[in-house]
Amino acid sequence: MKWRLYLIAICALLFVSCSSRRGRFRMEGHFLHMNQGRLLVYSNDGIINGIDTINISGGRFSYEIPCNEPGTLMIVFPNFSEQPVFAESGGSVDLSADVSHLKEMEITGTEENELMTDFRKQTAQMSPPDVSHHAELFIGDHPESAVSEYLLRRYFILSPKPEYGKANTLLDKMIAEQKDNGRLLRLKNDVKRLKEWGIGAKIPSFSVPASGGGTINSNELKGQVTVIMTCATWQYESINQMRMLKQKMKEKGKALKVVGICLDANTDGIKKELANDSVSLRIACDGMMFEGKLVEQLGLYKVPGNVVYNKQGHVVERNLETQELLKKIDDMLK
Repeated sequence: MKWRLYLIAICALLFVSCSSRRGRFRMEGHFLHMNQGRLLVYSNDGIINGIDTINISGGRFSYEIPCNEPGTLMIVFPNFSEQPVFAESGGSVDLSADVSHLKEMEITGTEENELMTDFRKQTAQMSPPDVSHHAELFIGDHPESAVSEYLLRRYFILSPKPEYGKANTLLDKMIAEQKDNGRLLRLKNDVKRLKEWGIGAKIPSFSVPASGGGTINSNELKGQVTVIMTCATWQYESINQMRMLKQKMKEKGKALKVVGICLDANTDGIKKELANDSVSLRIACDGMMFEGKLVEQLGLYKVPGNVVYNKQGHVVERNLETQELLKKIDDMLK
């Protein structure tokens, strides 16, 4: 009789434990070679609003959020590399890594994160083309997975050389397996628009609030080589790219126009980062991060991301790395 009471008690405890986790997602982590520090967290799909922080003490951290729907958290490390964590209601994961080898990070506790861990390990030493090929194979094998959605965006849509045709084919497979996933349907529409906004597309008409007052209007960009880029204080490469573009503006004068779209909640941090720079540039910030209207109009779904327009207002390049971007500007303004 007693064993039955024990069994009932254990089942009750498990039920209470599972019920208490429902509607929450928890991460715990342990890092080698990082005793103290801070991680930043954001999400492109709205699972959290704005930028959150995770404090590390003694190489460990614990972080928990409300979570009723699946979503992807992007963790930004002090070296400004990013790693995805796939959240789900009631889920709990453990992160472990040597911070000098983040590509080998292990995330255990849910199937999606363990799939991503396997992919990360298998591709850690691969060349970029091989990683893209491996991503394509992964998506073909796992069209139902949230990991596939992340890989599709990263390697076939937001890469410096996007493959929209391949993205469409892979999306069709994923949508067939995830008929109720509204994000995939929106992503398919985004791919269609991105193809329309590709090389040769005209700069769209827009007018957005500018940091410091006034507006930034598409009409003021005519007749100049123009770069519109995304930036954020938590993404070092975007700040570096912005500084390099400001230096290029100083060198090229009125022939070059640069507009920044700040993806922070406000522009205070960007202003502080650039306070000592002698050249100013226009910065737009509506506090909507990746949900902002101008981001959507231009198809800039990454940071740093950029669109390069010629003097006639037509797209000539998208999402160039910083040195490639500077070289392109030089070639256009010889």
